[in-house]
Amino acid sequence: MMSSALAVANKDLKLFLRDRTALLLTFALPIVLALIFGAAMGSMGGGQGMGRVPVLVEDLDESAASRALIEELGRSAGIELKPYSGSRARVARGKAVAALLIPSGYGSEIEAGRGPRLVLYRDAARAIEQQVITGSLTPVLMRLSGREIGRAMMKKSMAAFGLDESATAALEKTLADSLAGADSSDGALPAAMGLEIEDVTGTDDPAQKNAGKSHAVAGIAVMMLLFSLTAAGGTIIEEEQQGTLERLRLTPTASRAVLFGKALFIVSVGLLQLIVLFTFGALVFSLPIWDAPFALLCVSLALAAAATGFGLWLSVTCRTRKQLEGLSTLIILVMSALGGSWFPLMITPAWYQKLGHFTLNAWAMDGYHAILWYGKGVDGVLVEIGVLLGIASILTLLALRGWRKRFDITT
Repeated sequence: MMSSALAVANKDLKLFLRDRTALLLTFALPIVLALIFGAAMGSMGGGQGMGRVPVLVEDLDESAASRALIEELGRSAGIELKPYSGSRARVARGKAVAALLIPSGYGSEIEAGRGPRLVLYRDAARAIEQQVITGSLTPVLMRLSGREIGRAMMKKSMAAFGLDESATAALEKTLADSLAGADSSDGALPAAMGLEIEDVTGTDDPAQKNAGKSHAVAGIAVMMLLFSLTAAGGTIIEEEQQGTLERLRLTPTASRAVLFGKALFIVSVGLLQLIVLFTFGALVFSLPIWDAPFALLCVSLALAAAATGFGLWLSVTCRTRKQLEGLSTLIILVMSALGGSWFPLMITPAWYQKLGHFTLNAWAMDGYHAILWYGKGVDGVLVEIGVLLGIASILTLLALRGWRKRFDITT
């Protein structure tokens, strides 16, 4: 009995080792996904992998104190300052994560020994990036603003008691040491240091409250669309093996019509799938799909076209259904991980975000975020629609070329 069992196991092992698709899915895919997740999550839990968060800065004071503040903030490892006028409106439109306003009189307030007022305009939907920003601002404000205010107040007090500059210097050092040892993780510290936080997108906005659910529904929609449309495109392989395809393309004019007929069918199925899923999201998770339905439809059409091109290209490239399933699974899972279908790209390093935008997933997610998070219309997602249509055109041309080489009897 044991010898028979070993013979069966040996036979199955040899067949398994000959199956490249099985080997890829068993060994290569887990390694690739582990590498992707490790790179993406390297910034979590105290890691240093996350890219610097861009923060607009608007200096209305233009004093020595305000310039010193900007210079000090520029050294922070967590944020990257970008001068900009009219920063509040840009954050409100979803074009920036946050903006720091240094109002007029900032320098004079410090000179007078009073707490200067700074305003941080925030996008409430970008919660992870806001934590990075607040964590970067707090110690700088403690070191700089707190030190300057303390110095000004101390000098006044010392002068009132008639003490000399050496005593002032000694007390300055004591103050600096006490500030350096303060706990910057306390949420009350930014306000204590004169930082007013304004969520310009509105914390009561349902779209902002449902940002996480919107991402989850959109991410699943993009990934599953790729799987289902690739499977639909796989009917080409099935019909070839059954002989149906040979009969369909007997006449010269019918050959390419078969491919375009498949494309129309697959696009229709994909669009219907997206409509059903987003309607479900609206009913169950209150996603704001009716705020800009035309924009949502345009992005979905462009995505369906790109996914159709992807499915057709793989279908005319692969020789068997099994090969199609293995290759498509590998590519789709990698694209979903890189393109932000599983987790927001905002939590990943800057290089990872750039790499992710080589996938159609990232552009589709950007379009859905713009609509569901920021309430943009068609004019706000033209870039995303254009890129998705460009991807659709390239993949469709590749599919047409593969079709001609493999099936078109007129060439």
